[in-house]
Amino acid sequence: MLSSHFVSSTIDEHQMEPQEEDDDLKLAKASAGLLNDLERDLPRVLWKASKPGSGTRKAHTRVRKRDLQRITSYIEPFQGEPQLLDAKLKTILPPIVDAYLEFLTSQKSLDDTQSDHLDFQTAVFALLYTLCKVRGQKIIAGFLNNEPRFLEPVLEAVERCTFDTNDREVQWQVPYVLLLWLSHLLLTPFDLQSISTSVGPATSADNDSALLQGLPPLISRILRVGLHHLRMPTKAQDAAAAMLVRLSTRPDVHKVRLADRLVNDRLPKLESKATDMPNMYEMLGSLRFVAGVASSAELSHLIPSIYRTCEKTFDESDESTLSSNAVAKKVIVKIFRNVAILSLRSVATRGPLLSFLQTTSVLENVIDYLLRSLGDKDTPVRYAAAKAMSLIVLELEPEMAHEVIQAVLDTFKEDMPKTIQAADFSTANPLKWHGLTLALAHTLFKRSASPAQLPDILDALISALQFQQRTATGSTLGTNVRDAANFGIWSLARRYTTAELLPVKANILHSSDDQRSDMPVVQLLAIQLILSACLDPAGNIRRGSSAAFQELVGRHPDQIHEGIALVQVVDYQAVSLRHRAMVDVASKAAAMHNMYWSNLLSGLLGWRGLGSADVSSRADAAESISQLSRMLHVCERLDVLGMIGRLLSDCSAKDVEQLHGLTLAAAYMLEPSHSITSDQEVEPLQPDIISMWKHFASLQASIKEFHPRLLKSELPASLGLYTTALCNATQRVPGEALQAEQVPFDVLDIVTDRLLARHEESILHIVPGLARSVHGLVKAAGTSLPCLEPYHLAQKLAADSTKSTLTSAGRAMAFGVLSSSYTDDGAFDRQKNMLVVSLCSLMSSKTVDWRVICARALQLAVNSVPHTATLDAATAQSICSAIHQGLNDYTIDERGDIGSLVRLQSITCTSTILSHPAFKFHLDSLQLLSNDIHRLSLEKLDRVRLSAAHCRATHLDLTLPITDIPSVSSKPYFRAALHPLTDPSTPSATTHALLTGIISSAGFSAESLLQSSRHVLATLLSTTKPQHFESLLTSYTTILADLLTSPSASISIHPALCLLSYILSTLLPHFPHLASPVSKFKWRTLLSTVQKAHHKSTDITRLMAAVGVYCAMAEVGVVRGEVLRKLVSMLKTNPFPRVRVAVAEVSWMVTGEETLLPVDWARPVKENAGVVQGLQKVLLD
Repeated sequence: MLSSHFVSSTIDEHQMEPQEEDDDLKLAKASAGLLNDLERDLPRVLWKASKPGSGTRKAHTRVRKRDLQRITSYIEPFQGEPQLLDAKLKTILPPIVDAYLEFLTSQKSLDDTQSDHLDFQTAVFALLYTLCKVRGQKIIAGFLNNEPRFLEPVLEAVERCTFDTNDREVQWQVPYVLLLWLSHLLLTPFDLQSISTSVGPATSADNDSALLQGLPPLISRILRVGLHHLRMPTKAQDAAAAMLVRLSTRPDVHKVRLADRLVNDRLPKLESKATDMPNMYEMLGSLRFVAGVASSAELSHLIPSIYRTCEKTFDESDESTLSSNAVAKKVIVKIFRNVAILSLRSVATRGPLLSFLQTTSVLENVIDYLLRSLGDKDTPVRYAAAKAMSLIVLELEPEMAHEVIQAVLDTFKEDMPKTIQAADFSTANPLKWHGLTLALAHTLFKRSASPAQLPDILDALISALQFQQRTATGSTLGTNVRDAANFGIWSLARRYTTAELLPVKANILHSSDDQRSDMPVVQLLAIQLILSACLDPAGNIRRGSSAAFQELVGRHPDQIHEGIALVQVVDYQAVSLRHRAMVDVASKAAAMHNMYWSNLLSGLLGWRGLGSADVSSRADAAESISQLSRMLHVCERLDVLGMIGRLLSDCSAKDVEQLHGLTLAAAYMLEPSHSITSDQEVEPLQPDIISMWKHFASLQASIKEFHPRLLKSELPASLGLYTTALCNATQRVPGEALQAEQVPFDVLDIVTDRLLARHEESILHIVPGLARSVHGLVKAAGTSLPCLEPYHLAQKLAADSTKSTLTSAGRAMAFGVLSSSYTDDGAFDRQKNMLVVSLCSLMSSKTVDWRVICARALQLAVNSVPHTATLDAATAQSICSAIHQGLNDYTIDERGDIGSLVRLQSITCTSTILSHPAFKFHLDSLQLLSNDIHRLSLEKLDRVRLSAAHCRATHLDLTLPITDIPSVSSKPYFRAALHPLTDPSTPSATTHALLTGIISSAGFSAESLLQSSRHVLATLLSTTKPQHFESLLTSYTTILADLLTSPSASISIHPALCLLSYILSTLLPHFPHLASPVSKFKWRTLLSTVQKAHHKSTDITRLMAAVGVYCAMAEVGVVRGEVLRKLVSMLKTNPFPRVRVAVAEVSWMVTGEETLLPVDWARPVKENAGVVQGLQKVLLD
């Protein structure tokens, strides 16, 4: 079972690892529930509901597709861990078999089913095939009923789905499972002639009539269906081949020499030329059958002819379609394997193949073919060849077996690296390495290798465990090689005793070095498995190494230092996620002994660590190196840091991935939180910091050009982190111990300026820390750096902010974080206020991205102000005005509401402003932002509403807990957010903001949000006093009027009219005084505003919303006549049929005028002109 795990590797190493819980852990937890659900639901699919006490059950005739899909969905998750099904197979499979047999024996017809149903036979066999796919056909076939009385019914079922389909489409799973079942039933010990003499159904054409002549009826029927499906391009071909072999090997069938007939019929077809060759599927079917015959000792007399034909067909120089087909090559490997094994076994028994083996070179030819097949381009062929090689070696005499294994090892040595430290597989053939490693692994699993060959085998396996090859496109190869090496080491640990392994010394191996020359080989293997389990980029390799390590410790006790403890640390589940394996597991393993620590450090510095292909893995490796360094004393940490520095100097500027890993590791080690923990430890770092600055100077060339590969590697960001850490470490050195000339400020200026000129998010993320650390070092050294001078930054920003690209985005961030550092007390004076104003001016940029950068930079500027500093009113007003502008950014383009990006960043900045003590005296500015937050907390865009709600709950009047989007989309949330509307003492600006905000969510939004917000708004407003509601309606009129001239009018007026229509139609009945003539509300002002809102508009949705408002306002006596006049005017002049129809409906609703009903208002306006004139006289005169 474990070996099947090792040989299930894939070549692609670039699959993203899951960040959540592992799939197999989820399956282990859910398996009991899935199996219980399967047991519960399966009878409902199989059996009809029976009457209580009847004692009989009837199988269904049809099954709903969704029911079958539900059942299979319970089974398919077990593909990764199929053994979990075993506990329930005895309760799952018999009911399925019984139900089908009941269906079969009751002679139910297979009528055409509905589109959402399947006939019972198809459903059952689809279910059985799913079980075969998950658990394996041999195990599932063992549960099929093998009573001889069912042989003929099953055969008849196969014949029906083969010859008597009545134009019905038969799913291939049906004959596949039926043929498996028929093959199982052929194990019956009774003569087939005694079971049935029926001749079966007649067929219109029979190409195999010559083969059927003289055969008993039942054998002829079975042979006919088998030959038919042997030509099919489905898995039924496999089942048919197996069934025909089992039929041919039966004693009663052997008498009629059926196997001879079939082989003599099949072999000439395999020798056919390309022009005369049958279709490929028929050829493959013939090969599968011949392979089965070649494995049968009862039919050994056919072996010579089979071998000669196959040898001729698959000659090395042959280039036919069949010899290049992967499936055909895999089958031919099995044929040659079976031929060789049967021939070797005939030596001991002096069987009929003895002379064939002695007079031909069959064994040498087969071994030669298998050795060549180990490097085949198709993975299934390599798997088959490796397994075949191990099985043949198992049958050979020890001396010859030794020679065959040595041939495999000699092939390995052709391109095996000299030492493990300098492993170079760039010229190796990964396909051949996979096949050879797999062959050795299977040989070890069969215990065919002699102990004398173990050193060479171990050399090959340890090298294979580190095999990795980078292609020209950047992808990596070698996962399957390392997977096979895991299987080999696991097999070695399992099959060979400690006494056999101990004589092998590490110094005998090429993969050893002087430091571990006395190390036992078991300990050496343990170290290599730990490295692979912690560092390998592929999850299945890490798990395989963990499993092999567990086997090694368990089978060879007391041979590995802290073996039991390591097994608990390097756990199969713990290494599933790479970050956890590289950081947590590696640190715990390194703490067990110094040899584990040193080897893990070496591995982290290699291709599996800092040289990994992906950014996240290199970051994990750098973090792991930092973790390992914490275990050392200061001097030893300095040695590690010095080694990384030397690697930085030696690394080419073009090797940006390696540089990324090295700079990140150096940055993590230089950070105080990682390596330098107190001032007492700074002084010993002095010479190393100076040398690190020398190494730093060599990195300037690596970011000379920001090409795509450099940006993908994220070297600029890691270089920024390294620069930050190096500047911080330098500042901690006592002034007299470090001279300013020892720091290359010219290089520092170039590197910093190049980084600040970029806009990539990974670089912008490190800019604040970079700017602070570099400025702090420059200030401490009493010098200046042109790239950080305030007027230089302001000048660059002014020039670059007019461009569409984000050139100098980093400068804006640096300007923000350093804006308060240009004065001694951190406060803004009048001169520095001019710099902040230049930063605020970015909010007026035409590019949305620049406005986002402005909000981020201003947030950094606010954060940089000390809490004890004072802020002048002009600066506070400049910052707040810019953020207010960002909070009102509703830019829309082809990408959608891109202004939301500015609003989101501005909300974050607003939270910083509201929490900063320096702004607490600038109440007018804070109130401006508070009103914006109130408005945005009711916006329809979920993420904006959530962010504003967080800000409002943290700093303003919202007391409801804010957790996620559903929490800000519920009725309780809107009830709490809109509650200030019910309080007459609420400031008018806040009321105005809340009403403006609710237009977005309650005017026109997602249905669930619309219903929640409208329901709460109507409920709250209905509880207010009439005077207050009139005041709110007046405010709403003002808002609608303001929207007419707003830049966002095109997107705001429609929801505003929709909400107004809802408010009036819902709440006017609650406030009848408002619609009476004595009301002081200015209805004509509202009517005029609504008319202006859709004047000359071609927006149909806006016009429809306005018609809804008119419908509600028609109930107000003060303006009823004017509303009717407007409605009639729209019937007369509006060019849109949909709008005219809506106007006519509203007009009839508010007037009841019957002349409106029979008219087709979708017709052109001119055709209804007479009707409109009549309405004018009736309604308006």
